[in-house]
Amino acid sequence: MDKKVQSIKWLYLTVFLLPVLAMAQEKDKETKLDDVVLVGYTKVSKKDVTNAVSSVKGEALKDMPSTNAAEAIQGRLAGVQVSLSEGSPGADVDIVVRGGNSITQSNAPLYIVDGIQMDNALSILSPKEIESIEVLKDASSTSIFGSRGANGVVLITTKGGRKKAKTTINYNGFVGVRKIQNKIDVLDPYQYVLYQYEQYYKNGLEADITTFNTRYGTFDQLGKYKSMKKTDWQDKVFGREAFNFTHNVSISGGSENSAFALTLNNVQEDGVMIGSAFKRSMANFKYDYDVSKKLSIGLNARYSRQMIYGAGTSASGSQSTNRLRNAIRYQPFEGGSSVDVDEFDPLFADQTNLVNPVLLANDEVKESGRNDLLLNATIDYKISKDFTFRSVIGYVQRDQIVNQFSGPVTTLARQNNDQPVVFLSNSQSRRITNTNTLNYRKTFGNHKLDLLAGQETVRTDGESMSINIKWFPKSSSAQEAFANVQLASPPSGMVQDAPKTMGDIDRLASFFGRANYIYKNKYIATVSMRADGSSVFKPGSNQWGYFPAASLAWKIKEENFLKENNSINELKLRLGFGKSGNNRIGAFLYDTFFTSSSDYGYAFGTSVTPGATTGNIMANPNVKWETASSYNAGLDFGLFKGRLYGTLDVYKTDTKDLLLLAKIPQTSGYEYQYQNSGSSENKGIELSMGGAIINKENFSWKIDANISSNRNTIKSLGNNASASANYYYYPSGWQNNLFDFLVQVGKPVGTYWGYVTAGRYEVSEFNYDAATQAYSLKAGVASSAAVANGAKPIQPGDLKLKDINNDGVIDSKDMTDLGSAQPKFYGGFTQTFRYKNWDMSLLFNFSIGNKVYNANKIEYSTQYLYKDNNMLAEVADRWRWFDDAGIKVTDPTALAALNANTTMWTPPAGAYFLHSYAIEDGSFLRLNNVTVGFSLPKGSLEAIGVKNLRLYATVNNLFTITGYSGFDPEANTRRNPLTPGVDYSAYPRSRFILSGIDITF
Repeated sequence: MDKKVQSIKWLYLTVFLLPVLAMAQEKDKETKLDDVVLVGYTKVSKKDVTNAVSSVKGEALKDMPSTNAAEAIQGRLAGVQVSLSEGSPGADVDIVVRGGNSITQSNAPLYIVDGIQMDNALSILSPKEIESIEVLKDASSTSIFGSRGANGVVLITTKGGRKKAKTTINYNGFVGVRKIQNKIDVLDPYQYVLYQYEQYYKNGLEADITTFNTRYGTFDQLGKYKSMKKTDWQDKVFGREAFNFTHNVSISGGSENSAFALTLNNVQEDGVMIGSAFKRSMANFKYDYDVSKKLSIGLNARYSRQMIYGAGTSASGSQSTNRLRNAIRYQPFEGGSSVDVDEFDPLFADQTNLVNPVLLANDEVKESGRNDLLLNATIDYKISKDFTFRSVIGYVQRDQIVNQFSGPVTTLARQNNDQPVVFLSNSQSRRITNTNTLNYRKTFGNHKLDLLAGQETVRTDGESMSINIKWFPKSSSAQEAFANVQLASPPSGMVQDAPKTMGDIDRLASFFGRANYIYKNKYIATVSMRADGSSVFKPGSNQWGYFPAASLAWKIKEENFLKENNSINELKLRLGFGKSGNNRIGAFLYDTFFTSSSDYGYAFGTSVTPGATTGNIMANPNVKWETASSYNAGLDFGLFKGRLYGTLDVYKTDTKDLLLLAKIPQTSGYEYQYQNSGSSENKGIELSMGGAIINKENFSWKIDANISSNRNTIKSLGNNASASANYYYYPSGWQNNLFDFLVQVGKPVGTYWGYVTAGRYEVSEFNYDAATQAYSLKAGVASSAAVANGAKPIQPGDLKLKDINNDGVIDSKDMTDLGSAQPKFYGGFTQTFRYKNWDMSLLFNFSIGNKVYNANKIEYSTQYLYKDNNMLAEVADRWRWFDDAGIKVTDPTALAALNANTTMWTPPAGAYFLHSYAIEDGSFLRLNNVTVGFSLPKGSLEAIGVKNLRLYATVNNLFTITGYSGFDPEANTRRNPLTPGVDYSAYPRSRFILSGIDITF
């Protein structure tokens, strides 16, 4: 086992177990509280919960300054993986519950905010306004939400006011600076020109030699590059100090019959990359009013406006979208040659496929805006002592725009007559939700009954439009182009691309019920049922999905044989089973629709009559709900009067009728069809523990920790596979036509597929012809030429691949399983210390055993088509063909001696392909947050109306212990469930240092 992985494990065990031993010595105070959690459509005492639920209270988040609520819960919830796709401002956050169940569709959980469904809700919430977050993980708890509950449900409750409370005003603000944490090492100027010397001189072509001498100088002049200042392009592009100013204001209070809360949030954040930034303003108002003893109402209005600036480092497309490449591969010096790097040189760009990264960053402008509006109202009516009616109606609207400008130096503009190109898009989605429930609660002696019946409708509508506009005047600025699209003028005979429009219609009708029964406060049974009818399926039997669930709990602590035990104060066994559904596909895929356009027209007389086409996805009237069946067994415990508490869960989830976009025979006239094809399995174990290790009057030490393990297996692929019906290959997409993932029955999703790196070819593996000075492979030595060297003959020092099947040829038959992106274990732990008026908290998260596909490593160590490209620093240790005097060495003995101390192979000249060199151990332990605060003694400023005053300093992303060589082992840039763990052109992650004030009046 790798030593760094071992160190992560031992550090975790040390931090996790030692406090437990200390806790056994400290028994002076009881600290366990009877928490209440939100499960389904009602609140339940944590002691009576029968399901698998992970929760975090706002109290745990209040002292952690962050602009993103998802970051604040990272590593806090067992079975819940929270990761940032990259380090850019406003970067997407991935939340996956218990490994995710779908193969090709979204694995995002269902978000419910104050009773209303929202997409990716944590991106529009400030951590300061969160009252609680509950994550429902097993189907016995999620099935009552039916639609989209198969991937977990995240229930978020925001803070409100309190009745009979004085008005209080709280301000929490901080200012900080971000700085890039690490960089990719590349060749320095002298190493760079030596490598270029080898490239230009190796074949002895006079034209190449002349080009090199003109650009860099003769060999005896190359010594000047030893003292030449290295230009750190990564520092120039990503090296700025990025400031952040965040303000949170909340006003809350209440009267005898009402309560209100107003929350305001403003974030102004620069990115470490030139031209990148993030701005967000949010407002949330909550009001609750008791009209009478029986009737109460609640109102909530939320508005969020955010803008992300900057084109970033890449898009989810192929290599052509990689902007990070320019900062890594551009020549590592300014001046010193005939190429002026301060100005755009189109010839140099064509020869090298590179553009000065600073010029490029300033010539690509992107503005991504998003406005979110949430309005909801609740009515609670107590029909009688035991019956309560509740109605919730909500409206959610999201408006999004993207304005992108590609100036003259960009590849896109150079493909269009060197004139700027603008991409504009806008979309709007609207969702109306109405939920009505009737609740009956009654206690009969030793019997406690809780019944719930409900009905819900969700109506979603939306539309979007996008357009590419070409041929703007070269002098146009981004803002001029955005505001004056009429400036674009097509050359004679050319026309602008037609706009693309899309619509979205989704309807959902649901009926559900739940019964909870408790006997003698010992035995608990819960059963539920939900029926969902979705418009994405053809009307009829396939349109409806039925999702039953049942769970049992036994409070063992309440039995006589444990009731008097003072060491064990809580012990509960839980068992659960349920089904939940997923309908995340587009609307009306069961019908065939035609698109009319002159592009599909036909000649009739002297004019062209517009025609129509059906697109490339074949209708399927038989597609139906994807269903996940989940089994869960759990144990909740509390020891030492609540000083130590925890939960252990084991689970298994079987997902059937997977919604897959299947590739079908083109003889059908189509390429794809949505099908219910295949099944998958997730099974795992989760452990969370916490408690107060020391709880004295002047000093306390608390810890919460969790560790989880999930094993994902594809059980069936149905028709979406090869002739043997058990596998197919899938492309990550960073390089065209590179099928580098294996989707196979019996293996997990995210299995890398490629060749095994076997080092390099040595002189001893060749025959040498002294007359022609040519090397040829000896008989029995397999050649990698076709795969790794662009079919050019293999030479000493070339990259060698393993002949897996021992047939003497390196080809696709030698590709194999290179590991998986799935970790063996993941989790996190927090520690909180308080000494008198001082406080300190530390938040760690970790992952063990996952592999990362470092696609950057492949690109930046491969020559492919271009010279004058910089390389990774390790290329300096490559195979050498020229001695210290610049003379090419051909004699086998001398060549072997020259390379006795080198280890790296010659950068391949063939196309990019995956080999195990790029598959790295992604295990890490990250200190995500450390905060130190000081609170003034209570009452010290009461004379001037200040109730509390706390000053704090924080460092986010302080350090990461990992063996990974890239920017960040958590990078995941492909945005596809089938291709996780790919680090390609990711925006570097930064360290964030800040200080702030929290004051309450």
